[in-house]
Amino acid sequence: MTPAARYAAAIDVLDAILAGSAAEPAVLRWARGHRFAGSKDRAALRDIVFSIERRRASCAAMGGSLTGRGLVRGYLAQEGIVEGSVFGAGTYAPDVSPSDPPLTAWEALTDATRADLQPWMWARLLLDHGTDAAPIAHALRERAPVWLRVNTAKATAEEVLEMLAQEGFDPEPDARLPTALTVRGAPRKLFQSRVLTDGFAEFQDLGPQRALALLGVPDGATVLDFCAGGGGKSLALAARGARVTAHDADPRRMADLPGRAARAGAAIRVAPTLGTERFDCVVCDVPCSGSGAFRRATDGKWRLREEDMAQLLDTQRRIVAEARAYLRPGGQLVYMTCSLFRAENEGQIPILADGMTCRFQEHFTPLDRCDGFFVASFS
Repeated sequence: MTPAARYAAAIDVLDAILAGSAAEPAVLRWARGHRFAGSKDRAALRDIVFSIERRRASCAAMGGSLTGRGLVRGYLAQEGIVEGSVFGAGTYAPDVSPSDPPLTAWEALTDATRADLQPWMWARLLLDHGTDAAPIAHALRERAPVWLRVNTAKATAEEVLEMLAQEGFDPEPDARLPTALTVRGAPRKLFQSRVLTDGFAEFQDLGPQRALALLGVPDGATVLDFCAGGGGKSLALAARGARVTAHDADPRRMADLPGRAARAGAAIRVAPTLGTERFDCVVCDVPCSGSGAFRRATDGKWRLREEDMAQLLDTQRRIVAEARAYLRPGGQLVYMTCSLFRAENEGQIPILADGMTCRFQEHFTPLDRCDGFFVASFS
């Protein structure tokens, strides 16, 4: 496919997303329906679509319409790509249209549009983060960094760094947490690395890695991962010697965990239901706005409504109240979100404490080279 043909495909995919499809399935459907497209074409298309989705508001405003065509026009303008090199540039290129409105300059956009957030989100971010709001929003417009967590049960950070370098990757440890490695560039073949296939490391953003490192869970402690999902935190805690039980309200989310645990050499008990057992530590990574991870999961950035926030706050409180029943007296209750919004984080502490003491709280943002993430510990 020519570059112009890739943009024509992006217009189709973006129109499908605007019609209601989630972004990832829309890209996959296009790829399945266009088998002639090679792996490089599919990768390039995905990059274009997700780059535009992260910048949907500004691309639409600059391109003149909230359509696939308008989004691509706005994106080309932001990237300094001449429209004539794409529109009308070959057989499979998007057509030239005299009805296209004039492009709008970046300087003419509102602050919320330049932040590429819904207006209510921008107002909330500005209130919660002040002068950091604009750089945080800018970071959410860009591709997220790739982070790995070294599985210290099977290898040291130095050994994993050497393995990755031998396979041609460019890894770098975090200065604050050497077992957290970022892999620079766009390492598309990282999924095939023996570092991952043999369980020497797992994908995990730096935010939760730093949050878990703060917990001080001793070797042999019993831990309940109450909202386990795919099990990333369960695996990290097990690698540190904790005896982990993974639970989720929707057990289907944990379907891959037994295989991941076997690969990592971790003994994790998957418990779709819980009895009367009490644990030394209960971890609640609760459903939230996902605002800290908007650059990875772009759908929520444009679909979440301000009125949804009240229900999310109630859900978070309910989950923590349920989880407390499984905490032994004197144990540690941990609250986590991947949110940037104070209402879901610091604002919840007085209600969640309910007679307990908040021992610490920490909020990471994309300015810390990670997704937005919050952790608080109660005992």
